[in-house]
Amino acid sequence: MIEVKGLVKLYGDRKVLHGLNFSVGTGRVCGLLGPNGSGKSTTMDILAGLLGPSSGSVQICGYDVVEQTQEVKEHVGYLPDNPPLYKEMKVIDFVNYVAKLRSIGGKNRKTAVERVIEDCDVSDVTHRVIGNLSKGYRQRVALCAALIHQPKVLILDEPTEGLDPNQILHIRKLIKKIASERTVILSSHILSEVQATCDEVIIINHGHIAAKTSMQNDKTKPLYYLYTFASKTENALHWFQQRNYVKSAKPMSQKNNSILVEFGSEFWADSAGENIANVTEQIVQQNFPLIGIEEKKEGLEEIFFEVIRSQPGHHQAQISPTGEII
Repeated sequence: MIEVKGLVKLYGDRKVLHGLNFSVGTGRVCGLLGPNGSGKSTTMDILAGLLGPSSGSVQICGYDVVEQTQEVKEHVGYLPDNPPLYKEMKVIDFVNYVAKLRSIGGKNRKTAVERVIEDCDVSDVTHRVIGNLSKGYRQRVALCAALIHQPKVLILDEPTEGLDPNQILHIRKLIKKIASERTVILSSHILSEVQATCDEVIIINHGHIAAKTSMQNDKTKPLYYLYTFASKTENALHWFQQRNYVKSAKPMSQKNNSILVEFGSEFWADSAGENIANVTEQIVQQNFPLIGIEEKKEGLEEIFFEVIRSQPGHHQAQISPTGEII
């Protein structure tokens, strides 16, 4: 549903995106993570058709964002981090107004308005003035506007920013509900929220994709294995990266001569224990000086920081007491 190849963005002589490549399918929720200034917002603006790429290609539902901008906008719903709402209008009037702007007329408009009001759980406030609503309700009204034209791709920029825990939980459930037949891209500074909401995560740093990872639901399987060697790991790292059953392999910046390996889903399909044993035997046959293997069930916070630290000139990101990237 979303296909990005070699995406580059320049502002004058400054390159902010360096050849991004990724794809996201229907029914998937993909999170974009990264420190401030990493290129997340620029990427989302290009996906939404609000900003043109300098080079590379971006396709939304098969339409090119440069050559077929209007078609792209018809298939995309966009919720910015500060959604534009007419706070003096009633909810029902505002949603009707947005439907009119989208050229939805007659009976179709009435049906569309009723549908999004129900889908976004604002039926109980339809005749209230938007400015008198809580921030959580205002965010749901903004989602109505993003969904009124039944887009196949939904782009959400910080959808839970400034919400209390109950409001965050409601928005999370809402995103999961509306994602079943759509492709959803969201950015957030709240790592726990991304981990709870997303099927997969792309970490961007300095305009590069630093890592892609899936949020596995089966907690009985280790997300990673940590392989530690007696000497430098360049050859072992290259060997892991060449295996088709390895999803990712990267050196650990805080543990000398160690490689963090994520195995693909097919690796876990049958005889996982036997597969791990076979990998170990192959490593020994390659004469790599293996001295330790450790299961790792890392959360997203650990993954994020390990990836950022391993990048040249890494951003000194920190986590606030509320679990936000700062």
